[in-house]
Amino acid sequence: MRIIYQTLFCLTYLTIFIHCQGGGGSGGGGGGGGSGGGGFYGGSGSSCTTAACRNKSGIIAGSIIGGVVGLAFLIFGVSWCCKCCKGRPFQTNSNFVSKGTSKNSHENIYNGYQFQSGIWSSQYYQYNKWHGPYRCSLSFNSQLMKVSGSGVDDIGSFTIDGTYSNETNRIGLTKQYQIGTGDPSQNLGH
Repeated sequence: MRIIYQTLFCLTYLTIFIHCQGGGGSGGGGGGGGSGGGGFYGGSGSSCTTAACRNKSGIIAGSIIGGVVGLAFLIFGVSWCCKCCKGRPFQTNSNFVSKGTSKNSHENIYNGYQFQSGIWSSQYYQYNKWHGPYRCSLSFNSQLMKVSGSGVDDIGSFTIDGTYSNETNRIGLTKQYQIGTGDPSQNLGH
């Protein structure tokens, strides 16, 4: 990435330098000379000595440098956000549970009792492999619409807290591992 920025900077510098030199020249020889030709703008063959020419060069250089700096800030910002938010959900459990669509009464095969306390099975996908299924105990509080529980998997012992909704048929859980249980290389109490 650094090589790309250095190349762009050198090309920008050379473009501005060549432009300011005028690139043309007087045609000389014989009777009275000529106006020269060429130049970046096909102009008079003089170098960039006027204030207007320097102003244009400054605007071009400032735009390019500003663009590169802006791109660098954008890349840094995106990478920082990815690093800080890695592994975190995009929304809270309560937002996830409440934002689902309400069920149709004809589709409700459980009659509002799909979230029952007892032994549940769980599995998850992480680091390109499936973990589980593992058994866990869940207890649903229908007055508070809260769920709690515990279990053990290949990482260690964990507790579960969360919320659910019979209206949206959604459940949002947070799993917290207990330090010192299971695989010490992976169980960091997260």
